[in-house]
Amino acid sequence: MASSIASRWRELSGEKGWEGLLSPLDPDLRRYIIHYLQRAGAAGDAFNKTKASKGYALSLFPPEEYFDRAGLEKGNPYHYEVTSFIYAATDNQAAYIGYVAVTTDEGKAVLGRRDILVSWRGTITEAEWKDDAKIFQTSAKELFGTDRAQVHSGFYSIYTGTIQDSLYVKISARDQVRQAVQELVDKYQDEEVSITVTGHSLGAALATLNAMDIAANGWNKPTGNPNKTFMVTAFPCASPRVGNSDFKGIFDRLKYLHLLRIVNSNDIVPKVPILFYTHVGVELGIDTTKSPYLKSDISAHNLEAYEHGIAGVQQNGNFELEKELDFDNAVINKYSDGLLNVFKIPDNWWNNEKFKNMVQMDNGHWEFVDSAYVPPLATV
Repeated sequence: MASSIASRWRELSGEKGWEGLLSPLDPDLRRYIIHYLQRAGAAGDAFNKTKASKGYALSLFPPEEYFDRAGLEKGNPYHYEVTSFIYAATDNQAAYIGYVAVTTDEGKAVLGRRDILVSWRGTITEAEWKDDAKIFQTSAKELFGTDRAQVHSGFYSIYTGTIQDSLYVKISARDQVRQAVQELVDKYQDEEVSITVTGHSLGAALATLNAMDIAANGWNKPTGNPNKTFMVTAFPCASPRVGNSDFKGIFDRLKYLHLLRIVNSNDIVPKVPILFYTHVGVELGIDTTKSPYLKSDISAHNLEAYEHGIAGVQQNGNFELEKELDFDNAVINKYSDGLLNVFKIPDNWWNNEKFKNMVQMDNGHWEFVDSAYVPPLATV
């Protein structure tokens, strides 16, 4: 597994537009996409939702423990370290919205290069829901140098907003990522480097903006060395549309940028906004309604269901989990009750505490360890 991805990473990152890899879905590309969707999920898993906490709206996990506490170390060969958190300004409030990470030496050996990763989480706070609803367009001239490129005003506000008296968003999320990525590009410029951007839902929209911004403004070039350019790839999952046709025109002209959108057939989010909006990049469609493992009422927007879909989508339209992927279906119930009851996995078990007796094994899979007391049968 490791050696094939290490030798094929450019192809898997879209250097040839994923030609010949999507139907049937290439086994290495399945692993690759699931890996990046898991990193997108980690951005949301770490969010502190407890309003009474002094750390509300910040990351629950410190950088040095981040991926271990997100469940992405045990049994996982793709090792990264978080170098920076990303904070956004929404409705005059600051909130942690993602992170920048880079592969360790061990992770570099598995993935074939030094991968700089930017991950954006989905909508959580009330202020973010309000921004999601701001579908009127605004100029993205600050990013792309032209008023003709128009983008979703709510997404743009989250990406570029600041609060001058804030400890966290005195500079925008955009500039935080620019500084963090440029620092890593400069540090590792003598190695083979990639920049990968991922996110789910709102995070997918921000990942699209951010990946285009990186490629358009040369943050993928070492400082003082404009002749060296590193490839930028985005894996946005369940993304709404972000901009207009001129926005897409800019995307199409960016030579070193590749984007693969993952879309579940019944998910409404990738279908909006409608008027004056268009998608960018290559689309990979899945259909989780075909899965024999899921309840019929599971949300088509659920991130773990998307991962499950990638593991099982087949060229003939059927669904069959690829055995060699060894996908862990227990994660489907992290934030849902979507896995069939026969599998006996507690619903909504991810709570950053005791996980409802879900325990991670050394191979990375989660199992239910039932420690409940059962009274003995009465004797007569």
